[in-house]
Amino acid sequence: MHETHGRLVAIMFVQVTEPTDNNAELPVDSDRITENQHDILIHLKQFRGNLLEIRHGEIYAYFPGGVLSFNAALSLQSIMPQFNLRIGLHLGEVIFRKEKLQGRDVNLASRLPSCARAGGICMSQSVYQYLEDPEKQRLVALGKHNLKNIDVEVPLYAYLPAGQSCRRKTRELKRLLLEKLSRNRRAFYVSFMVAVTAILAFALFMDKSVAARKVVNVYLPEFKQQAMDSQHIPLLESTEFTVRSRLAGKHDFINLHLLKKRSLASIELLVTIKQVSGKIQTEYILNSLPDGKNLASGRLEEDANRVFYLQHHLVEQILATLNNKK
Repeated sequence: MHETHGRLVAIMFVQVTEPTDNNAELPVDSDRITENQHDILIHLKQFRGNLLEIRHGEIYAYFPGGVLSFNAALSLQSIMPQFNLRIGLHLGEVIFRKEKLQGRDVNLASRLPSCARAGGICMSQSVYQYLEDPEKQRLVALGKHNLKNIDVEVPLYAYLPAGQSCRRKTRELKRLLLEKLSRNRRAFYVSFMVAVTAILAFALFMDKSVAARKVVNVYLPEFKQQAMDSQHIPLLESTEFTVRSRLAGKHDFINLHLLKKRSLASIELLVTIKQVSGKIQTEYILNSLPDGKNLASGRLEEDANRVFYLQHHLVEQILATLNNKK
């Protein structure tokens, strides 16, 4: 008889698809996903994850905690850009039997990728509750959902691909207001009108705020990477990709343009990222151009399984410095 035991884990289901010529999506054959199995295994181990199975259009894994699973999901999106990934995360009790996971929570987790967008992540409240505030601010509440073969409504949260978060939050606000209005039209009519007025006033304020933002052109060459072994190269590369994507675009007080030509920029940003034992270290230098005068520099260090915090604090420090120097 095979041994069975229960355990609390974070379950990850990934739908892997690719677009067709007519803008439809098809599941990726398991053989093509398996071609990347070595890289996927190495990647998951960096977040203490375990790969259970690769099958037609799906990847199935688990982690010892919700935060680890979320960081792994963010990084997985960046190392498999050739595919559309929809990732579902749920923390729950499972039964290990014959090297497989069983239980109600496994069924729940398997339903979540269908609620995510291509390039996005959908998670249950059991994962969301363990995230820090900087992580939660990047998520959108989807409300309660009825999932197939699940008896209760499940609150869901989504991490959206770059550029979709603001649009989704606006639509979600409208949806929630309309739902409340339909439940009791008389009771909520006045509140609805006040909310619409507030939204319009806020939008007008934001338009003026955006117009007042200063454009900063930054020359950002490739990060100087130093990995002790080949296993950590994907982690360093995904960190560079994430930092670049978060820096570029509109922020509270500046519009940041990342340029490839040094001669067109007014600021130079040089970043070194390296692996030292089980930690990831970053160092950055900000210089004014064309005179090359040093504006600021800094150094950050985090455990490899907390790379999300490293990315967040690095971006925040750079933006704060640029805002003060504008």
